[in-house]
Amino acid sequence: MLSSLTAAYLAFSLVALPPTEIRPDQVEHIALPCAQAGASADDTDSAQSLNQQLATKMRGYMNPYNTSCARVIVETVQRSGLNDRAAAIAIATVIVESSIANLDGGLGDSVGLFQQRASWGSFEQRTDPVWATGRFLAVMRQFYPNGAWNNVAIGDVAAAVQRPAAKYRHRYGVEAGDAVKIVNELWAQNGEWPLPTKVDKGH
Repeated sequence: MLSSLTAAYLAFSLVALPPTEIRPDQVEHIALPCAQAGASADDTDSAQSLNQQLATKMRGYMNPYNTSCARVIVETVQRSGLNDRAAAIAIATVIVESSIANLDGGLGDSVGLFQQRASWGSFEQRTDPVWATGRFLAVMRQFYPNGAWNNVAIGDVAAAVQRPAAKYRHRYGVEAGDAVKIVNELWAQNGEWPLPTKVDKGH
């Protein structure tokens, strides 16, 4: 039987989320691996911690798998030399687009964590979390050169890269706060200072 919290969440999600947004309980597509070695014990611990911290779409839905996907994104951002704000922008995006799952399908020809269209790359590339994250960051830097994305709301940057219909642009800002919490949890594992707890959600 569903808990009252889960039942309330599902009732809300069925009403409030647009029909093109993939919910955490999505079952129509196969979730492909994100980390070659699979989820780690740290991913399990982080998932448990995050389920108590998050406030929106992913609250209660973090598990070792999607935490491992978030970890790969954060590590890719770190290796690219960008900061934790860039990681939060990427995480806010994948919360909205795929519920942090590396899906083999989606709306039309969209696949992967970022639900990138076929024009972005091959199926293999778009379902490779490292490549997909790198491509997202490259487009972000094209739209916001010289680090300009640091001075723009997290949700607005994500929407600019993903280019959804105008009525759906706000979704990324809704998830910005939880994206920061996820990045704080995973970035801190590498001994770095986390983001401030208060962010401009970009509504």
